[in-house]
Amino acid sequence: MNIDAFSNILLQDTFVLAWDQGAESLSFHVLASLLQSHPNASPPAAGHWACYKPGIIQFTGVTSINGLLPQASVNRTTDAAGSVDYGCIDNISLVGLGQYHIAGEFGVVTVAASNVSLYLAAAV
Repeated sequence: MNIDAFSNILLQDTFVLAWDQGAESLSFHVLASLLQSHPNASPPAAGHWACYKPGIIQFTGVTSINGLLPQASVNRTTDAAGSVDYGCIDNISLVGLGQYHIAGEFGVVTVAASNVSLYLAAAV
């Protein structure tokens, strides 16, 4: 099932920068690739083909997480500018009531949560 929070986001071009787990939450820090149809999109910066905005994919009301690897055990990439990432997101889907799958170069994670949201950083 598609998740409304990710409409107008190109997940396969959204880079995972880090992740952390709280008592009842799971957050993925990302550099989101916004389609031009996204309300927060702006023309791509020079040298880029898409509009990128920092953000957080946040699962709340989390009761279980399976498959989440420690960051230290996942291959990371460093670009020419020195930015580090853990690859892109292949898919985020709702697979059942309160059951989400998020997959990418960082692994395949199943999350039981009450909600998932995408929060984009405010424009500066």
